[in-house]
Amino acid sequence: MKTFFFDKNIAFSILLVVVIGSILNRIIPPSVDPVFSMVVSKNRVGITDIHQARDIEISKTIMIDRINLADKSRFRHAKLGDLGYAGDFFADFDAPFTVKIAGDYQFFLASDDGFIFSVDNKQLCEWTHDRPLTTDTCHVNLSQGEHRFKLSYFQGYGNAGLIMSYANTSNGTQYLAGDNSKFIQFDH
Repeated sequence: MKTFFFDKNIAFSILLVVVIGSILNRIIPPSVDPVFSMVVSKNRVGITDIHQARDIEISKTIMIDRINLADKSRFRHAKLGDLGYAGDFFADFDAPFTVKIAGDYQFFLASDDGFIFSVDNKQLCEWTHDRPLTTDTCHVNLSQGEHRFKLSYFQGYGNAGLIMSYANTSNGTQYLAGDNSKFIQFDH
């Protein structure tokens, strides 16, 4: 019968695997399912209204899985970290989705600061100025099939955040934008 001995070579090998695993975990960036393409644009001047003229200094495109960007009062994704700039930026989404069951829908937009939300080029709701994280409910009747929403958000200064969810009014269960349900399918 052979006896297993824990010698220096085994200990060194285990330590080496742990160190390599830690290094790989730090250098490989986190990723999520690419459901939404979000363009984040830093404005050169302060933003106080969603309709003001844009004077873009720099932009970046980020793929995210859900519109749940209000972690620790910042424009932050739970897995990807901070996604915006320190202040005075816009974030724009233009996203297709498929309605599986026709009917009345509610979209819940929580924002700190302002936003404009449209479905199929019809504006459903907006908040034009600064505010603390507050939720607006937007109502729309949607036919079965392909649709597209546009969401523009701005962050002026201070705390930031944007969360979008939806519900079919016959059911009332809320789902985060990006999470599929028996009512709506987002392209993954």
